Amino acid sequence: MTTVAADTTTVLEAVRVLSPEIAERADEIEKAKVVPTDLLERLADAGAFRMFVPRQYGGEEMSLPEAMAVIEEVSRADASTGWTVMIGADFAPVFARLSKEVLDDEIYPDGPNTMARGAFAPKGVAVAAEGGYIVNGQWPLASGSYEHQWVMGNCIVLDNGQPRMTEMGVPEMKLAVVPTAQAQFLDTWDSVGLRATNSNDLVLKDVFVPEHHTGEFFGASGVDSPMFRLPTRLALGPTHVAVVLGIAEGALDDVRKLAKTKRPAFNPSMRLAEDTVFQFRLGLLDTRLAAVRALAEKETQLMWDAAVAGELITTMAAVRQRAMVARAHTECVEIVNEAFGLAGSNAMYSSSSLQRRFRDIRTAAQHVAASPEIYQIVGALLVDEDVPPSALI
Repeated sequence: MTTVAADTTTVLEAVRVLSPEIAERADEIEKAKVVPTDLLERLADAGAFRMFVPRQYGGEEMSLPEAMAVIEEVSRADASTGWTVMIGADFAPVFARLSKEVLDDEIYPDGPNTMARGAFAPKGVAVAAEGGYIVNGQWPLASGSYEHQWVMGNCIVLDNGQPRMTEMGVPEMKLAVVPTAQAQFLDTWDSVGLRATNSNDLVLKDVFVPEHHTGEFFGASGVDSPMFRLPTRLALGPTHVAVVLGIAEGALDDVRKLAKTKRPAFNPSMRLAEDTVFQFRLGLLDTRLAAVRALAEKETQLMWDAAVAGELITTMAAVRQRAMVARAHTECVEIVNEAFGLAGSNAMYSSSSLQRRFRDIRTAAQHVAASPEIYQIVGALLVDEDVPPSALI
């Protein structure tokens, strides 16, 4: 067993030491339906879950591009583990939607390793009560097999049983943050892919949430750091991209390895790697993956540079980054699909890691971050047409 602590090396170097073992244990991870505790502990020791926590709380305070490289490395080894690292790390900028006092006194008083689970689709309701809200709801896809101290659920605020509307004409929402002991998880995660992400339903029933434990998911941060300056959607989208880039790279790894020994049934005198048609198709897939990675790196770096400089992010820059997230998912799904086809009948068997990557990436791409509706918003802005303000949140 190899353990590398982040205080002796970078987080990326640490996870590169762990990733071969994660890949070797991918079948074990999927069958267990959770990431094993020993791997979670070693990933935590490496700093993977505190990548976005500010240094003032003992975190790594890594840049978004640096963290993407870490998540991609883990996802290349195993998608469920990469998704778990992504989810665990992503809660830091969501915690930041609470006040600095809450972060200082309740979230990070004992260090940077506070963890959470939850979901951000507004599947709950919050009714105003003295000093806070009474919250009820059931949120699907609350991923995470790690120990956690807090849960979060986004809620629609109700007045007299009806949604309270904002000036933009959309329901007012509150992000409720409560101790884990007040939540219930239902065993609902029986999925085609990402089987070890433990993405079960979260339930809160008649839970009182004090006002200071609520925030605005799309609101400003209570603590100033580059990652926390970014709007939440723009901070989290690239981390999802890192997962699908890792899965796609892993799929091409699988095909390259297979091609060195596989002999087509109707041409056994030639290894697949010697076939010029195969070579062409593999080269094209590699180039397509490089292109989508370049786009992801460009848009993420532009966003990060603006955050570091404290500059206002323009509407067009924001929607183009969201379009990049959508495009990256679509392209990586297609790359993995074609890699699956190149492998022939070998990929059909459960012993093949390609079939797992095929299922994992298809599941990852169902996330709302991959929605192609953003292309219409980009197009409307390009021809100076109006779009609803809510589409730009």
